[in-house]
Order: sequence, then structure tokens, then C-alpha cells
Amino acid sequence: MNKKFCDKCLKEVNCEYKEMVVTEILSGKQVKYLKKYYTCLECGNDFYDDLIDYNIEAANTQLRKINNIITIDEIKEILEKYDIGKKPISVILGLGEITITRYLNGQNPIKENSDFLKEILVNPNLYELYLITNKDKITELAYKKSLGKTKQLELTSVHSKLYSVALYIIDKLEDITPLSLQKILYFSEGFSKRILNKELFDDTPEAWVYGPVYREIYESFSYYKYNNIDYSEILKDYDFRLDDKEKEYLDKIVLIFGCYSGKILREMSHTTTPWIDARKGLTDNVSSNRIIDRKAISEFFDDVCDTYSISSVDDIKKYSTYIFDKVQEENYNKL
Repeated sequence: MNKKFCDKCLKEVNCEYKEMVVTEILSGKQVKYLKKYYTCLECGNDFYDDLIDYNIEAANTQLRKINNIITIDEIKEILEKYDIGKKPISVILGLGEITITRYLNGQNPIKENSDFLKEILVNPNLYELYLITNKDKITELAYKKSLGKTKQLELTSVHSKLYSVALYIIDKLEDITPLSLQKILYFSEGFSKRILNKELFDDTPEAWVYGPVYREIYESFSYYKYNNIDYSEILKDYDFRLDDKEKEYLDKIVLIFGCYSGKILREMSHTTTPWIDARKGLTDNVSSNRIIDRKAISEFFDDVCDTYSISSVDDIKKYSTYIFDKVQEENYNKL
């Protein structure tokens, strides 16, 4: 038998613990959650006593889910995953010293911060970049503890070569969106076998509506949506783990393709046979995760190199210029 303070009897009474699924209007939304309460066995009054905080958090958690806002449990998971305190993580992520504390106390994050924290939760690579960049803003002990935990995560999730190439391209371009990045990766891999005599990475793209897409890169940078990926400070001392020939090759690929907008690069990728063949039978706006055959990519870019007499990375400019002119002409004819 429970003994709790009944706010009607104004004394401690014997009571019965109960649970009930309720639907309430919160912030203009219908929120369904499990409410807990007590019933006084003397007067029949329902009251909450020490269950008030639980009910508020339960309702708020469901409201966050409805609005696709990160939950308190997910924020706690971030702290545990990276072995970092509330204040240090607020500082290294640039959110303000007490921001995470406020969120854990029930304040709902704005959508932008919520999306950012969700990305931090699933992307240790991104977290590590912020941690290393802002290590001087937290104590050495906090930094070493969190870095050690992050390194443990890396043992089971090693940075791929594709990810390193993506970061290198981002570092070389001031303005680059996830869309642009995907297409530059596609062209850089396409020409690498002929120019470098090896494949730059071994990941396979998918034939999405907006052109070839590498899923790992999409999942790593989807937070930025149509905005530029801002890693300018984060990548200052980053070890890209690329050899000198790969860096020199990518430097020129960036110069050749980095001058085009994401939209133009998308349309340029739409002229490539491997993507076209992978989407056969699909209308323009139908989503697809069909794999673009790597052999088909290799054979297509071999043919391109033969057609445009490409024997060095500088020669790729002949192809990019021709395809750009072709895309522009097609766009003009649609007017």
C-alpha cells in the first residue's frame, strides 16, 4: 500500500498507484502518452505527488517525437557514447555553456540544433572533428577522456577511403553542398583508374533521382541539406590519409569540376551511361537505390578518355567543358 500526500485531504493517506494512456493537446498537437497517478483511498481524489516530473517528461518526449525533435534520452546517449559532460559538449559544439543542461531539463531545442545533435549522435567522425578543433576550450582531462572513447568507436567504424577523399574535397572548396560533393566524388572515381592506374576508393554509388549518390557520404552530410558544408575550421590539422599523387590528382579534379554549381554537376552526371542504364524503366522522379555497376563506370570513363584523348588529369577539362556546353544547350532548348 502506498502512502502519499493527498492535495485534497491535505495529509498523507493510503493510496492506489494507477496508469492510464491519455491524449492531450500540447503546443497545438495531439499528444498520446502514459500518465501515472495516485488515487486517494479516503476521498477518491486523483493526484500526482512525486509523479509530476515523470508525466511532464513523458508528455514532452512524445511531443518531441511528433515534431521530430531530439529526445532527452537521445541527448543522454550522446553524453554516454562520447564520455563527455554537459558543459564541455555544449562548448565544443558551439551551443553555449548551459544549452545541453537546459535541454536535459526539458527545454525543447530549436529544429536546427536538434538536427545538428541528431547528426552528432550517429556520426562519430563529425563529433571527433569538433572535439579536436575545440580541445583548447575544455579541460585536458575532459578532452582526453572523450577522445579515448571516440577512438574506441573508430576501432569498429574505421574511416573509409571514400570519407577521407570527401573531406579532402570539402577542404579544398569554400562553397560545396552535399549535392556537389556527391558528383565530384563520382567524376573523381571515374577518371582515377586511367589517371592514377588504380581506383581512388572501392565504394559503389546508387542511381538516385539527382544522380549518383554514395550512401555513406549522404548519411554523413545530410544535415547540411542544400547548404554549404562548413568544415573550414574543423579540417585545419586533419590527417586525410591520402598519398601525394592522390592529393595532386584531387586538387586538379576540384579545379575542373568545383567551378560548377550542384545543379549543373547533377545534370552533367545525368549524361553518363552508367547512371542512365541503372535507372532504366524508371521515370525521372521515382526514387531508387539501384546500384550503379562499377564495371560499367570503369568502361564508360575509359571510353571517355579514348574519345577525348585524355592521358593526364589536365586533359579532363576537355570533357568537362564539352559536357557543360551540352547541358547548357539542352537547358536553353527547353526554354
